[in-house]
Amino acid sequence: MVKDRKTADQLSEMIISALGIREVDVNVRKDHAYGWQPTVISSPGDSIGYQRRVEEIAHRLRFQFDLRE
Repeated sequence: MVKDRKTADQLSEMIISALGIREVDVNVRKDHAYGWQPTVISSPGDSIGYQRRVEEIAHRLRFQFDLRE
């Protein structure tokens, strides 16, 4: 299966959109184990809780998208 390739900014926007909270800032970086990994940079509340949710969203998105370098 061929996956679409997205930039880090595009993946970050997709995660924020799926999260539904615009006040969260997410950085996406290349990762040797998963292909790409999101990190919550800032959030309006509990960063650990947001990080867990962002990782769940990323897990689903990795089936469809690879990181374009």
